[in-house]
Amino acid sequence: MRPNRYKFLIALASVLLITGCVDSHQLERLGLITVIGFDLEKENEIKGTLVVSKFDPLEQVLTKQISSEANTIQTLRAEINLETDQQLVMGQLRSVVYSHELARKGIFQLVDALNRDPTVGNMVYLTIAEEDASSIVKVNESKVKVNIGTYLYNLIRQNVENEQLISPTLHEFNHSFADFGQDPVLPIIKADKENVSITGVALFNDDRMVARLDNDKLFYLKVLADKYRSGSKELAFNRQDFEKVIKNQIGRTDKDVYNKLFITIDNIQSDTKVTLTDKKNLVFKVEVYLKSRLLEATQRLDLGKPENVKFIEDKMSKEIEKQLKDLLVFFQENKVDPVGFGNEYMAKVRGEALENKNWKEIYKNAKFDVKVKNIISKTGALE
Repeated sequence: MRPNRYKFLIALASVLLITGCVDSHQLERLGLITVIGFDLEKENEIKGTLVVSKFDPLEQVLTKQISSEANTIQTLRAEINLETDQQLVMGQLRSVVYSHELARKGIFQLVDALNRDPTVGNMVYLTIAEEDASSIVKVNESKVKVNIGTYLYNLIRQNVENEQLISPTLHEFNHSFADFGQDPVLPIIKADKENVSITGVALFNDDRMVARLDNDKLFYLKVLADKYRSGSKELAFNRQDFEKVIKNQIGRTDKDVYNKLFITIDNIQSDTKVTLTDKKNLVFKVEVYLKSRLLEATQRLDLGKPENVKFIEDKMSKEIEKQLKDLLVFFQENKVDPVGFGNEYMAKVRGEALENKNWKEIYKNAKFDVKVKNIISKTGALE
């Protein structure tokens, strides 16, 4: 059989298979929900705002925004169905947005409703709105140049792939929520006059948002809770502390544009090991190993001497170490454990029944011995 004919038969079989799946629901009769936003309308009532994509054989794909109020998601869908001539289906749901107010009160009921719907995939992205969810879902599509459901999905996906975010899928939220030893984190989304963007991450205690991290702290969260394979980070230092490695060229004087020294590293590979070293006093050793390339600096650095490179490595390690220690204290103060210290504790203290509330009481008294080793494997164009 000729290769082209073989490919044609495969393609034809695929079309017939797809057609067979939707024979009772013609595509133009379906409204494909791509994103849902949930707001707390009033006591015991939620407002759902969703974007529906529908297909017209004579036109391009059309989108429609629909809102309604109800007490449960199933009733909400029934109410919204009364406002459209198409049957609404969740099979193309890509993103869910919860309002800041709902996140503060708890989102388990709404997340669990997604879990119970067999048409909702576990790779749907969950997000938190800076304020109300409808402001995100109803954003003018002329701003984002695409269906907002697709835009949000791509926004989250590319930042996860570029190692800016910890993946916030429904599956990962369920895993962390059900695990007493680790708390979920979800990205915070904001819509303004010009753009829809990520402004930080929400930190959860159980299913309630109790604190947030701004974007400048996300690197340190990911170092502790995940791994970098090829990340990047800018670090700021007092310029005076680097005088011994700043390179002054004979016959010219560099003008000082910044009163600080900024260094950017990339190609970051990280590995973090958490060990409970003292059960009685609850001491955790946090060992962080980083390997990176020194990509850019706002001063000319003399990198020709091995001792200078070692000096920079040590300075960077100490700065990252300080930031990690401060972040761990912040986590304790807010009773959140996105790193998973509870998992390490329960693995070492076997045979003891431990509930989440009990772990949080223990966790607030924990101590952390943080050690960071950053190795500069390359110095890029700075050489």
